[in-house]
Amino acid sequence: MRLKRLLSVILTVCSAIPAAAQDFIYLFPSKEIAETGEDLFFKVYLMDKQTMALSGNSQTLYLEIRSETDSLVWSEKYPIVDGRGNGHIYIGENWPQGEYYMEGYAKSSFTTDTTEALRPRRIRVVDRVNQMEAITQAAIANDTLLRRTSQHRFDLFPESGDLIDGVTSVVAFKATYGNGYPEEVSGVVLEDGKEIAGIYCLHEGMGRFVITPRLGKTYQVALEDGRICPFPEIRREGMSLRLVRNNAAGIDIQVSAPDNEPHDYSILAKLHDIPCGGAQGTVKGRQTVRLPKELFPSQGIVELTLMDGDGRPVAERLVYVNPEQKLNVTATTDKERYKVRDTGMVSVQVTDSDGNPVRAELAVSIFDKAYLYLPGHENILSHSYLSEQIRGDIFNPTYYFDEKNSNRLQALDLLLMTQGWRRYVWDNEQSPASGQGRQVLTDGIVGQDRVERYMFIQAVSPVGDSCTVLTDSLGRFEVEPELMELMPGNVYIKPIVTRPKAKLTIVNPFDSIEVYRKGKGRYLPQNQIFGTEKEEEIFYFDPDVIVLTEATVKARGNTVARDKVTGYLDSLAILASTEWVCDHGTEKYLNDWHGYSHHSHPRWPANEVEHFKPKRGETYRVIKYIPLEGDPEGRWIVDMSDFPHDVIYPGPQYTEEELLEIYGMWKAQGYYPKREFYEPDEVEISSSTPDYRNLLQWRPAVITDENGIAEIPFSASDVNTEFIGIIEAIDGTGQLGAQTFSFRIIKY
Repeated sequence: MRLKRLLSVILTVCSAIPAAAQDFIYLFPSKEIAETGEDLFFKVYLMDKQTMALSGNSQTLYLEIRSETDSLVWSEKYPIVDGRGNGHIYIGENWPQGEYYMEGYAKSSFTTDTTEALRPRRIRVVDRVNQMEAITQAAIANDTLLRRTSQHRFDLFPESGDLIDGVTSVVAFKATYGNGYPEEVSGVVLEDGKEIAGIYCLHEGMGRFVITPRLGKTYQVALEDGRICPFPEIRREGMSLRLVRNNAAGIDIQVSAPDNEPHDYSILAKLHDIPCGGAQGTVKGRQTVRLPKELFPSQGIVELTLMDGDGRPVAERLVYVNPEQKLNVTATTDKERYKVRDTGMVSVQVTDSDGNPVRAELAVSIFDKAYLYLPGHENILSHSYLSEQIRGDIFNPTYYFDEKNSNRLQALDLLLMTQGWRRYVWDNEQSPASGQGRQVLTDGIVGQDRVERYMFIQAVSPVGDSCTVLTDSLGRFEVEPELMELMPGNVYIKPIVTRPKAKLTIVNPFDSIEVYRKGKGRYLPQNQIFGTEKEEEIFYFDPDVIVLTEATVKARGNTVARDKVTGYLDSLAILASTEWVCDHGTEKYLNDWHGYSHHSHPRWPANEVEHFKPKRGETYRVIKYIPLEGDPEGRWIVDMSDFPHDVIYPGPQYTEEELLEIYGMWKAQGYYPKREFYEPDEVEISSSTPDYRNLLQWRPAVITDENGIAEIPFSASDVNTEFIGIIEAIDGTGQLGAQTFSFRIIKY
């Protein structure tokens, strides 16, 4: 009864703890290899970590792109509506070739766990995609070198954390080299020098064997390459957890302990960190416990924690459940091969695990297969259910969610036993009060006026659109995402107040990101840049164009780019200046400008000549006078050392910051403007102009009908090669799905 009450208390307390908004971001780029000077489109999902459903906790995506050396090359804001959004990134001409990391943040995706790593999306930037062939060959050569010179590791992972004297246990192993690449190994297990079991890899350098360890005996693994690997320490006492069966009926677990005395125990099961069931009992020797599948309502990793009679965790095991509970996406093209300039259609149907049609939202990309970057490839299933859940770099994460791989579930269990392996981990101390603090990321723009009263703030877009925002009693305010979306680009802010003079403090969320990411590592999907099996050769299309190795751009050095707002402020500055122009018919003279003036007397000659304000960029004549030395009447003469000449009037040379300060305004970063994906019309398809598009279709938000069906059209380009399509799906309940398809384009 004591154990039963203890388990009940644990479940009650855990379920009663209010869950802080913990979301994660998944980024789906239109392709994974981008060329300099082009746009890369993307879809963003903000998802609840526990339910996998779309989250409405944040309305702004803060996107950073960093190079391999962690240099920041891009930081922009994008709107998120009901947990999803889309946008584009301009890959600059000056971006060096190499790997880049897309890191997305929202205010609800921050965590207090300082050991948590970043999970960016990897992309590759090249000047031309045909350079990938040289990159691939260099990777192959580097891999060969790594195999010869780098450290080779062989690690053992007892199933529930420890080996216990006399308790039969499953031991998983993992062999790697270099940067964590899997290595195929084989060998034997030795007990006091005698072979008791053979070992071989089942998937990507991982495998398992069964052993009943005994104190006083020596255990080793002898690999065929001559390495001798020691065993973990064997404990005299304790309890272990062993997975016996995982099927449609439930999870069968064997709890074991030495036979000398009974042990009270309890088991707590958590799915997506939510307690969902458990068991309790007393074991002497072995006891099997079944947790019915009804306890686990969705797909994902179940964390099983074995506790002793005092409620202390002694063993853990990760188990994957309900892999069939997902959206099934079927994609069919109307042809297997298309001629250049053909029009095509992809028919998509989405059903649930029972075959019922589902209304779902799809993101669809169709692109040249040469732009698929294997080392960084991931999909919505692998990222959400795996990469976001366990630590470390995962090799080829999409393998475990591809139903064509018959051993994928066995391989996934090995991954959880090795990479997800843990000893006595009990995650009940992570809270905002743990002393680490919490980073706050604020949507929009925040300002504060120290005067405790309500104020009106005017927000103006670069094109002149404006809106009015009311502060709270402390002067705090935000420009809501809906308004920022209507005003892309920088947003200018001006308090509508006469006195006392307001002072605004603009909060930059990217500063919070810099603090948050300090000291954090990266978890990345991994794959060799080349496949282990022979694949069809990829054709790198090389259009007949002239590539300029160097270009010189000439422009006026004193030209300052102004948008509509700063241009208006600039015009006000010109009006406020003392410079003026007198019109003498054939000549227009600029007065009171850097010592030049056609009229030496300081007053305006309103009755003598037509006069007006100068205009920036117009040409005027300037003349300089000097006093006539010794003249009793105080006359002036033309300075012949600076002969009259023409100048282009530049106007007052204020920086943008100076203009804003003069007129009591502030500038803050708004949303990055949207760009529509280009699709050729019938006239363009029939044109003789070469069509070198490598991205044939990008649809970030396609909604299936009540029958779960959607159709996506596309137009073939002149690139005669293999194209790949990627479809990712999500519904309103947190079910996810992904599918790929392919076809060829031929010239004739």
